[in-house]
Amino acid sequence: MNKVILAKNIIIFSICAILLYYVFTLFQIGNLLCYIFNLFFPLMIALFFHFLLDPIINYFSSERLQRKIVVVHIYLSLTLLFIIGCYFVAPYILNQCLRFYNQFCQGNLKLNPIFSTIIQFLEQYQVIDYLMNILNGWTQSVLYWVTNILLAMGISFYLSYDNLHLIEKLIIYLPFDKQGICMQTLKKLKLITYQFMKSMVLDFGFFFFMCLIPFFFIDESLAVWIALFLAITNLIPYIGPYIGGIPVVIYEYFINPELGYAAFMSVIVLQYLESSYLQPYLFSKCIKLHPIALFIALTFFGNLFGVVGMIFSPLFLSYTVLLLGLLKELRVFSKVYSIVMKE
Repeated sequence: MNKVILAKNIIIFSICAILLYYVFTLFQIGNLLCYIFNLFFPLMIALFFHFLLDPIINYFSSERLQRKIVVVHIYLSLTLLFIIGCYFVAPYILNQCLRFYNQFCQGNLKLNPIFSTIIQFLEQYQVIDYLMNILNGWTQSVLYWVTNILLAMGISFYLSYDNLHLIEKLIIYLPFDKQGICMQTLKKLKLITYQFMKSMVLDFGFFFFMCLIPFFFIDESLAVWIALFLAITNLIPYIGPYIGGIPVVIYEYFINPELGYAAFMSVIVLQYLESSYLQPYLFSKCIKLHPIALFIALTFFGNLFGVVGMIFSPLFLSYTVLLLGLLKELRVFSKVYSIVMKE
């Protein structure tokens, strides 16, 4: 292709991009797409749950134990865990947050004099109000996710109960020579999902008990909650240990500087053991991606799906790599390139 044709193609693409932008803004197509995405978002989560629980259901299913019975037991167990969490855990956390908020507003927090001065400085420049607004937005995001997840669990139950594999049914409509490659990619996606979730659950459990041991001696009254907070935030790649460790160290230092130093040393040692030995051993089979790619995925999926996107960003990145490989095998990029460059 000569330079004249290349220049013409660039001009045509630029004009099309400008027209497309004006069409999107004039007819508010972006808002329509957002509405459609929010409408089908529970279905996407349901497919992910069905995708995730299907290997577990197949593992427990046998001639003596029918699939439908296994599905009912698994979803009843998940429902029971959710009810127990809402009945016991949620009121306690809410009570502790309200208690902290009331003590903060009344000025009854027991703080080191140095930190009391810092708190007064933050209040003077309205930094505390800004943090409270962030907390309010975070609670709204949690409610949004909880409602979508509850709806998705209902859809996922019927998909699993009726043994409906929507993705496999869609693959059947593809040309016969493409079905094999798509089925192989789907099996790889299922395998990566199962291995990732198993590794994440094991990493969460082991790290929780690792954190529980030292903090039982540092702060016995809140040892379980501190260990749970550190284990949950540790699920976020790279920045999770800082998100969990820094508030814990500052909180303990507020109470007693010696406890703060002990908490700091405990967090450092625990993170070193987890990142150097536990995590590489558990995730070695499912996550083999470059750290730079993981950082980019962490930012992208975090902006797209919030905290949930940050936690599952390695899995979503693995999905993206496999799907791009599938498109390359199907020669989609070469076909698009030939269409675009066709004179």
